[in-house]
Amino acid sequence: MSLIPNIAVSIGDPYGIGPEVTVRSLLSLDLSRSTPIIISPHSLIKDKIADCPIEEIRQLPFKYIFHWNELDQHHINVFEAVEEWSQFSFVHQKQYTPSSAGGKVSMESIHTAIQLCLESVCDAMVTAPISKESIAKAGYRVPGHTEYLMQITKSRDVVMMLSGKGLNLCLLSTHIPISEVAKNISKTLIESKIEIITRHFNTFEHIKHPKIAILGLNPHAGDGGILGTEEELIYKPLIDSLTKKSIRVEGPYPADAFFGRRLFENFDVVLASYHDQGLAPFKLWTMGEGVNITLGLPIIRTSPDHGTAFDIAHTWKANSSSMLAAYEKALQMSQFKS
Repeated sequence: MSLIPNIAVSIGDPYGIGPEVTVRSLLSLDLSRSTPIIISPHSLIKDKIADCPIEEIRQLPFKYIFHWNELDQHHINVFEAVEEWSQFSFVHQKQYTPSSAGGKVSMESIHTAIQLCLESVCDAMVTAPISKESIAKAGYRVPGHTEYLMQITKSRDVVMMLSGKGLNLCLLSTHIPISEVAKNISKTLIESKIEIITRHFNTFEHIKHPKIAILGLNPHAGDGGILGTEEELIYKPLIDSLTKKSIRVEGPYPADAFFGRRLFENFDVVLASYHDQGLAPFKLWTMGEGVNITLGLPIIRTSPDHGTAFDIAHTWKANSSSMLAAYEKALQMSQFKS
């Protein structure tokens, strides 16, 4: 481990906004505090810099390396980790779309970042956006970053947490169809997520016993069983049991009133029952400045809270605020760890 943290940055889909927001976020970094390692084909970053309309970006101190032991502190290292990447040629086009080539580079970059963290070469990793369609075209059978991270690190369970503007939102279920959500809700699942939150939240903030709010699955949190029985049969008995164990958990709350009345300001963590129940209000509240954090891994991983945005890729219109926030949060968490 180096004197200052090494932060691995996976490049994301090369045809999305990942390379742009990554490079643009570097303008605001203090290279005396950390060493960024962008895992990418050299030609991709060189192409982005050559086309960049921002003069300051072209003046950044990039160093192009082929092995991690060539890392140079106080520089922005671009690590061409895969031999085949030397043949990568970025194809300019009017409209960018998901592709197998983009998916392959995305996942190879992520895999390298994970290995660097597992081997303690890097202290944390930040993942630029990937396309689920691209990685499927490349032959990967995982729904996204979170599931792949679990698979490669052999983690039993993790929690996807979005953080921004004082709201820390976790998800009970992540990338599954809405038709499958209720079938997956169980006492075991909720207990596992809460156990991870209570055990790992202090790696994110210096709070040992977070106060957690759980959102109900059904409209109006089931309305006493009239609009669904999960709250009465699963959520409430479990909350009572956890409370007796001195775990600070309350609910289940109706999601609409909970966010409408800004009750989240009274809690350290909110646990939403499914993806869009939590992500829609979160993104409205944070306005593009949120950070995605995976709790429960043996390594630190953060990412911006947006996607690949193929429609504006390579126009330099993408906002890099979330990517910068993800990098800064990874750096902060690595310092907690040390």
